[in-house]
Amino acid sequence: MLGRLVWLLVAFACFAFARPAWAWSDNRITGDDVRVVVEASGTATVEHRLAVRLNGNERQRSVVLEGVDPDALPLSNAYVIPAADALGNSLASAVPLKLALAQAPVNPDGTEGGAEQRDLQIDVDDTKGLARGAYVFVFRYRTDLKARGLVRREGALMLVEWHGPRIGVGLDNARVVFSLPPAPTPPRAAELHNETEGSAFLSDVRRTTEADEIELVRTYAPEGARIVWVIRADPRAIEGLPLPSDEGGPLQTPPPPVRAWLPRPLVRGLGAALFLLFAVLVGLKGRQVRRLAAAARSTMPPVVPVPEWLRVPMAAVALVAGLGLQLLFERPVLGALAIVASVILSAHGIGRLDSTVSLRGPGRWLTVCERDALVPPARPRGAALDVATRAGKAVFLLALSPFALAVVLLWSRAPHQALLVALDAVVVLAVFTTGRMRTLPPDLAVEPTPFFRRLMKALRKRQAPDALRLVPRVRIPTGEVDADELRLLVVPRLPLRGFTSIEVAMTYAVGWGARVAMPEILVRVVSGSVCDQALASLSRHARITPGRKADERVFTLAPRLPTVAMTAEILLALASRVTDVAAIRSAMPASPLTREALRQRPKAKAA
Repeated sequence: MLGRLVWLLVAFACFAFARPAWAWSDNRITGDDVRVVVEASGTATVEHRLAVRLNGNERQRSVVLEGVDPDALPLSNAYVIPAADALGNSLASAVPLKLALAQAPVNPDGTEGGAEQRDLQIDVDDTKGLARGAYVFVFRYRTDLKARGLVRREGALMLVEWHGPRIGVGLDNARVVFSLPPAPTPPRAAELHNETEGSAFLSDVRRTTEADEIELVRTYAPEGARIVWVIRADPRAIEGLPLPSDEGGPLQTPPPPVRAWLPRPLVRGLGAALFLLFAVLVGLKGRQVRRLAAAARSTMPPVVPVPEWLRVPMAAVALVAGLGLQLLFERPVLGALAIVASVILSAHGIGRLDSTVSLRGPGRWLTVCERDALVPPARPRGAALDVATRAGKAVFLLALSPFALAVVLLWSRAPHQALLVALDAVVVLAVFTTGRMRTLPPDLAVEPTPFFRRLMKALRKRQAPDALRLVPRVRIPTGEVDADELRLLVVPRLPLRGFTSIEVAMTYAVGWGARVAMPEILVRVVSGSVCDQALASLSRHARITPGRKADERVFTLAPRLPTVAMTAEILLALASRVTDVAAIRSAMPASPLTREALRQRPKAKAA
């Protein structure tokens, strides 16, 4: 009984004479999303969404944000809400805030310090304060970035800087959004100038009719670091920015127009000389095209079908007008349109066969010697305004020299106009690269020669020398001396009954730049013969037409790609198909020719 009484007295003494427990708190800033709205005057409104985690056994009534802008002018409508309500965009539990900028420290000489940063005192306008939990503090203030030198011209663009607050703990994904007035050039991220290095950032640009926005995200902000966010933007978004200076010297002024320093008599003389030279060039080009087209029994009309006496001066006038609008009157768009008109008036179209001339009359096919038929074609001559010839290359460089000289003379005074003159040289390209001999219909007796030489070399490399006979054939029109077509005849040594020949003919597709050779393979057989039956499976892949004789059929095949290798593969497969293997085995079973033919047959069939 006495022991229980003693314990009761001890417990009463502990509760009666105990001192109050010490209060404790642990507040941490977990995030800061900032939006900096820069106006045309250079002032900015900075909006913070500060995420804070409150811990402790007492209610929190104030938060201090270190290192805000020194000229910050707090704005009204600041509040704090729980983090859960912030995610749902609800203001039902919002509590108003009071903002106050801390006084700047006083230097020993009596002046006010703290020119770089100040502290912002954030008080909760509620006597109860905030309980422990996660909250989002939303507040705004104004600052003059232009007056502080944070909006300045640098080269062709301007730099916009904003110094973030100093956070006492490390943050992940620090985020700032800059919003600027709309401008022709979109903003972009610049290098980050930080007190610590070793972190990366991401950027994203969004453009609307009201503003240009760029979002910067710092992947990690170390403890105690103050980030300086930097972007580059169009200087036309801010009013009153000076032109960039030249290494600290006087401000640069726009270069004077060409008409201000070029004498007017000289301008008139250059314009007249340019008109005369270009008119002569276009006229000679038209004369050359008509001569070459007549020699090829074809036509090559200009792109604009107008008479020559009208087309030539129109092209020269358009060129002179385009250069004058660009250099003298500073109208680059109108000048470019005039240059395009000059290009169209100077260019020629694709060559077409003359419908009034009969190109395919009766004739006879002759077998000729390979040495005489496959002579390499001579280099094209007689076209001084065709860039494919040697003389054409020399004249082309000579025609480009006035434009090159003008670019050199204008570059030091007016580089923009010099670039326009360099682009205007496209009119010379229109003269020399259109209306070429390579766009005319080819001479079928000469043009296929290089292709047939490579094809014969490929076939002889794949086959034995006596396995196939390769014979050139030419067609001589009746009453003519010169051939009008060249073909290559391919015949196996022992073909099947009913086999006539395998011929390789060349057709050409003519386009703007040049002509493309497309080989065709013609297999001639007697209708109903053994060879015709052996080729019956080709009916699905070949075009079948009547032959030169009444009982002849022609299988026409074309490779998918007009190459020598693919054409050789098809010829080897066809030669293997029409070879009489049984006759070879019975006639010469032990000869080297028989062994070679039998060895080559499976390989050709697989091809």
